[in-house]
Amino acid sequence: MRTRREHVLEAVLMAQECGDTTVEGVRKAHDDSIQDTDLARLEAEGLLTRDRDRVALTDTGRAEAEDVLRRHRLTEALLFTVLGLNAQRASEVGCMLEHDIRPEMVEAVCTLLGHPLHCPHGDAIPPGACCREGRTTIESAVVPLTSLAPGERGRIVYVRPRDHQRLQRLTSLGLTPGVELVLHRTRPAFCLRYEETELALDRDVADDILVSRLAG
Repeated sequence: MRTRREHVLEAVLMAQECGDTTVEGVRKAHDDSIQDTDLARLEAEGLLTRDRDRVALTDTGRAEAEDVLRRHRLTEALLFTVLGLNAQRASEVGCMLEHDIRPEMVEAVCTLLGHPLHCPHGDAIPPGACCREGRTTIESAVVPLTSLAPGERGRIVYVRPRDHQRLQRLTSLGLTPGVELVLHRTRPAFCLRYEETELALDRDVADDILVSRLAG
C-alpha cells in the first residue's frame, strides 16, 4: 500500500513538472496503471485535490511527493555515477529502490555525491536538509574540484549539467568522467593538469566538476 501511494504521489509531481496536471498527464508522467481509485484515495487523505480532470497536490502531499522523487533521483545519480549504470537502467532500478531507502541513507548518498542538483537525465533533485545546511557529517567521496588543495590529485566522476554550453565546452576540452587530474594552484584561477594538458578555470566552472580524491 505504501509503495502504491508513493508511486502515485511521484507521478502527480512529475506531471506538474511537465506542466500537464490532467489525470491523463499524471498517467503519462509515470505509467498508465494509475486509476481514479488511486487518486480518490489520496484525495480522501488530504494529499491532493481534484477539479474535474485536473489534479493538484496539497502542501502535505507535495512534501511527501518531493521526498519520494528525491529518493528516486538520488538513487539514480548513485547508480549512474558510482556504479556506472546507463541513465535508463539507473532510472529503472532507482524506481524499485526508492521505496526502501531509509532517510539517513538518503542524506548519506546526497552528501557522498556532493549534493547533486540534477539526476543523470538532467531533472532537478529536490533539496533536503543536508543540502540547505551544507552538511558534511560524512566525508564526501565525491567533492567539487574547488575542494582540492594545491598538489592534490582527483578523478572526474561527473560534471554538473547546470549549463549545457558549459558542459559541452568542458567535454570538448577532455574533462570527462574517468579523467585523472592534478590541481596546481587555486589563485587567481584553478589551474590543473590532465593528459598532457594544462588549463585554468574560473571558480564557478571548477565548482561544477565533481571528483573523487586520489592518494598520492
